[in-house]
Amino acid sequence: MVSSVTTHRGVWWGFLVAALVLGGASVIFLTRALAWPDQADGRKPPPEAGLRVESVLAQVLMREAGLTARQDPLVLASEEVNAFLAGHVEVRDSPVWPVRVQIYPTEVELGGATTVRRLVEAGLGQPFGRLLPGPLAERPVWISTRGTITVMPDGRAEFVPHAGTIGRQGLPMGLFWKVVGGRPRTLVWRMPRVVERVEIQTGRLVIHTRRPGGGRAAPG
Repeated sequence: MVSSVTTHRGVWWGFLVAALVLGGASVIFLTRALAWPDQADGRKPPPEAGLRVESVLAQVLMREAGLTARQDPLVLASEEVNAFLAGHVEVRDSPVWPVRVQIYPTEVELGGATTVRRLVEAGLGQPFGRLLPGPLAERPVWISTRGTITVMPDGRAEFVPHAGTIGRQGLPMGLFWKVVGGRPRTLVWRMPRVVERVEIQTGRLVIHTRRPGGGRAAPG
């Protein structure tokens, strides 16, 4: 009898310890997920920076049409890309818009602000979002993903993510896409065939082009 009671107590203590561990882990996860990362506080790019992107796009189209013999690499700074996205582009299937672009030595980060309600509705459905109390539902959350840009021979370009983050909490990519409501179709887009590759450097993208007839551009 004593042995049975001791066993039951041991089981209950095991459940209690497991509950405390899971509860503590949940609190840590939520705290990190709702934290605002340092890179989310960057300054807003000047509106005129977007005109530089239009100029580069015009140059790419001229090279595609064979209207210029220039083959020098075209450079876009991160603030120019951000200004162009904010002022000239609208994407409806993205979890956040406009996104903010950060360019690191070998990868690009796409990030933006959303709310707890929008995340819950995207991942679980609208009925679950309606259950949230107002202050929590409208709590801002920063989400971001890092990856590289690949240019394919068929004239497409793709942002290939390898890391996803909510707040300061990193997630596996499969779970990240489930939480934010799926992978946006806009991560794959049409690219003029004259573009050979997009090189990622600290703070900027370098676009290398080939000659319209198929010759390869010299490395920059």
